[in-house]
Amino acid sequence: MVVLFDLNGTLTDPGAIGRAWGAPDLGAAVLAAAVQSAMVDAILGSARAFSEHIEAALRDEVGRRGLDAARIEQALGAAGALPAYPDSAAGLEALAGAGHRLAVLTNSGADAGRRTLEANGLAERFDRILGVDAVGVFKPHPAVYRYALEELGCEAGTVTFVSAHAWDLAGAGHAGMRTAFVRRDEPWASAYPAPDIEAADLPAVVAALS
Repeated sequence: MVVLFDLNGTLTDPGAIGRAWGAPDLGAAVLAAAVQSAMVDAILGSARAFSEHIEAALRDEVGRRGLDAARIEQALGAAGALPAYPDSAAGLEALAGAGHRLAVLTNSGADAGRRTLEANGLAERFDRILGVDAVGVFKPHPAVYRYALEELGCEAGTVTFVSAHAWDLAGAGHAGMRTAFVRRDEPWASAYPAPDIEAADLPAVVAALS
């Protein structure tokens, strides 16, 4: 089986973005706002880098909270190399050990995704690291998931897509992939079709796939 992962917020922790202000919840808010503006780009046909969406969302959130803007550059540095969640390495090792082929599909772009995974010592776990920059549009646009399937040389039904984001899994499910939701302390958004697998953390997803 091919197990295809989202990166930001699924394998890596956006809470690091807010550490400059001692506000880990800021990272999740910034990532959510960046995804929203990237979706607008996807609809309108714009093609800015995801890092631009992160920076704009960060500046907006810092201003909204009245935080020290002098720390924004520090936070942007953290955003460019988010740390892995504690369960990521062991979960990936278990999946690889079970014979699954692993890949990543990230809104960050392939090079940025690879740098993040290399910084966390995880890059070698993956057969492919794919980014939306090759398509010129962000997830959950259908073209992104089609691109991933073409690059992996797989039929959609042989791929399980793992993400902590309901909107991302909605896109993968629409493309015909099996879907696995990692809650990361967030409930499933009921506006979307239910995932095939729902689990609290990556080890639970691994158990369900084994």
